[in-house]
Amino acid sequence: MSAVETYSGGDVRLMGGALGAEVWGVDIAQLDDAGFADLHAKLLQHSVLAVHGQGHVSDEQLREFGLRWGQLDIHGYSPTVDGFEDVLRIHADAENPTVAEGWHSDVTWKTIPPKISMLLAQRVPSAGAFTLYASQYRAHEDLSDSMKALLEPLDGVHDGRNFDIQEINRPVKHPVVLTHPETGRKALYVNEGFTRAIDGLPRDESNAICKFLYAHCTKERYQARLRYEPGTLSIWDNRCVQHMAVPDFNGETRELHRVAVLCDAPPTR
Repeated sequence: MSAVETYSGGDVRLMGGALGAEVWGVDIAQLDDAGFADLHAKLLQHSVLAVHGQGHVSDEQLREFGLRWGQLDIHGYSPTVDGFEDVLRIHADAENPTVAEGWHSDVTWKTIPPKISMLLAQRVPSAGAFTLYASQYRAHEDLSDSMKALLEPLDGVHDGRNFDIQEINRPVKHPVVLTHPETGRKALYVNEGFTRAIDGLPRDESNAICKFLYAHCTKERYQARLRYEPGTLSIWDNRCVQHMAVPDFNGETRELHRVAVLCDAPPTR
């Protein structure tokens, strides 16, 4: 595929060699079934999409678009947009500079985690504030056959203590290597944000594997980066992508509204 291509739903430009594509000429509030199918196919192909020009989309329309992909996640801990328990308000400024800086896949501490996340940029800083993405397909492909065989039967233990310390008492297990239910491809499913251990291994062995995977999964060769414009909608596949926000915008305001679509079933190997 060339760096720029045209398809029936709009124009596409690759974000990086490992994953990601930027899209122009699409209105998510007006997509017919064929246009939605095209966009869905592009997401499965590229794992991350940045759909520009969506500044007119309301929170209700964002939510309706999310529902076209499946049931929406109710996070339970993060602030929400008024009137919507399933639309998060992700806001940072000089008084509240916190962003999701560490690498993670969304909400893997739930038995049924999100398959897809979406962020619609409302306000963006004058510079910086990238979101980084890393392909977990590519991270798995680059492992040796011996390491793949070692990891294949293992489960990771995940919990949400970052949001509520009580979540430490409600861990869940997911395969270290999952099979994507739509593409059939293998992807690593371990992230430093929420994966605490490898189930059934002594602590030193578990720590060694986790440390290796945390570093391996997010190597620069697997990455793409997105600089938001007002009205950019990012869409990514949590089953094969990790992400993190870069907190380099020096107290300026960054606000994005998020919906996440739940997996149809727990991840499986």
